[in-house]
This record gives sequence, structure tokens and C-alpha cells, in this order.
Amino acid sequence: MLKKKIFAGAMALIMPFTMCLTGCSFFSLFNTFSYQYDNAQEYKAGDREIDEKVTKINLDYISGDVTIKGNDSGKVSVKETANVSLRDPQKVHTWVNDGTLYVRFCQSIKTINFTNIKKSLELTLPSSQELDDVVIEMSSGDLVFDNLTTGGFKVNSSSGDVRADLSGKNVDIKSSSGKIYFTQTGDSEAVNLKASSGTIDIRQSGSCASMTVNSSSGSVTGDLDKVSKMDIHVSSGKINITANNIEELKSKASSGHTDYKFKTAPKISDIDVSSGGISVSMPEDSDIAVEVKISSGKFSSDIPFTKEGKTYTAGNGSNTMKVHSSSGDVDLHKI
Repeated sequence: MLKKKIFAGAMALIMPFTMCLTGCSFFSLFNTFSYQYDNAQEYKAGDREIDEKVTKINLDYISGDVTIKGNDSGKVSVKETANVSLRDPQKVHTWVNDGTLYVRFCQSIKTINFTNIKKSLELTLPSSQELDDVVIEMSSGDLVFDNLTTGGFKVNSSSGDVRADLSGKNVDIKSSSGKIYFTQTGDSEAVNLKASSGTIDIRQSGSCASMTVNSSSGSVTGDLDKVSKMDIHVSSGKINITANNIEELKSKASSGHTDYKFKTAPKISDIDVSSGGISVSMPEDSDIAVEVKISSGKFSSDIPFTKEGKTYTAGNGSNTMKVHSSSGDVDLHKI
């Protein structure tokens, strides 16, 4: 349990900043604050090398960039840098218990001052070590997670970019204000990416059973391998996706152009844009039936279709696609 509260003379001015994934609360006003967590006596201050085997990471870092990466040394190391010399209470604090590496921003303390202090953190772990679970909470700062394998990967970032290059079974990344750059290798069960304000870029190889992407304000781009079920929702921004194979697709954009390039036509797809055009490319010999609805805009295609009503059919029409544009053109292209 981790509790973080600002210390100030006028308590009425204290305003909530964010709620942590790990069950802690953080209140931000100035640079003097309270930061308290359980088992504080077990933590060590500052840089260190860890001999124990680490299978899980539980990290909470209030302010500053964090890099977590794999290496070939076979050791776990913690290294922190700062623009000034730090006292022990101000240094990163770590504890390993039953294979879990707990990382905290500083000492568990009722009042601590970080005025004019800027810190950053680097964790290195053996690349060969597969992690069971990673939970990361960041209030302000960029996160880089590179060259590691994990079962679970959960990130909640209030302000800052997230760059994650990993092999993970279950991935959940949320960024309130910042971009998400996600690269997945190997097979995954579920991937959930959500950016409240910022773009999302996806590079995926292997197979993914379920992928959900949500951007409130910012574009979504991706180069995907195999996804069984995909759901993309963009409130304001473009969608530009290239995919080898998406079996089921649901795509909705409120404002922005949507562009899909399918190397294999999806079995079932529904592409909807409220304000913006739609461009879909797929092999000329695709067996697909496309239902097109356009409220305001034009339709064009260089794929040989037979037309019946609003449905355009190529081949035996065994795959189905719905395309709806409220305001914008719809273009179908062959690749």
C-alpha cells in the first residue's frame, strides 16, 4: 500500500492528481509532499546490484524518466541519476521480496522536499529472464521498456510518452497525456492500448488473440501481423493500419481519414467514419461482400465487383465488410 500526499499550509488547496494502479493515491501541488508505503524498513536507498532472481516488477516513480531494459550481464541493477547530489531519503528505494522487485521514488516519509530536483532511473535485467508480471505507475516522465519478455505488462502514465518493446501475453498501457509506441514480438493473448491525448503507434509480429486500441485525441498507426479480433476507436485523428491478417475488425473514427491495407481480407469487418474519408486496399482476388453506406461523399473502386443494391461482391463473397462514411469519400483499391 502506497500513500502520497502533498504537504502544504492550506489544506483546502490540495487537489488530487492521479490514482495509482497499485492502490496508492497521489496529490500534487508543490514539491514538498508526503510519500508513504508499507514495509518501508525493508527498502534500500540508492544504486545497487541485486543477486536475487527477479520475476516481477512493481514500480512507482513520481517524476522523471524511467528505462527498463534487458542485458547480457546476468545481473539486476538499479541506477539513478539526478541534476544535484541526493540525500539518502531522496534516492530511489528498492526491495526484493519473493521474486518481486519493488521500486519506489524515495524514502517512505511524511514530509520530503524535491524543489529543483530532477531524477531519472534505469533498471537492467537479464534478457534471458522471463518476467511473470510488470506493474508500472508514472505521474510525470517518459517510460522506455526494452528487450524483455513478460507474462503481464500494465502501465499507467499520467504525463509522458510510453515506449514498450517486448514479448508479453497480456498488455495494458494507458497514457493520459503522451504518446504510446508499442512493439510486440511473439504471441499474445490480449493487448489494450489507450491514449487520452496522444498518438498510438503499433508494430506487432506473431499472433494476438484480442487487441483493443482507443485514442481520444490523436492518430493510430500500425503494422500488424496476425490479430484474431481487433477493436479500434479514435475520437479525433487518423487511422492508418497495414495488416497481414485481421480476422475480425471493428473500427470507428469520429473525425479523421481511415486507411486500411489488408494483405488478406478480414472474415468480418465493420469500418465507420463520422467525418472523413475511408480507403481500403486488399488483394484483387479477395472473396468478399462489401456493404457501402455513404451519407455525403463519393464511392470508387478498382477491384472488379458485381453490384446489387448497396452491396459489392467479389469472388464468392464469403468474407463480409461494412463500410460507412457519414461525410467523406470511400475508395476500395487492389494491392
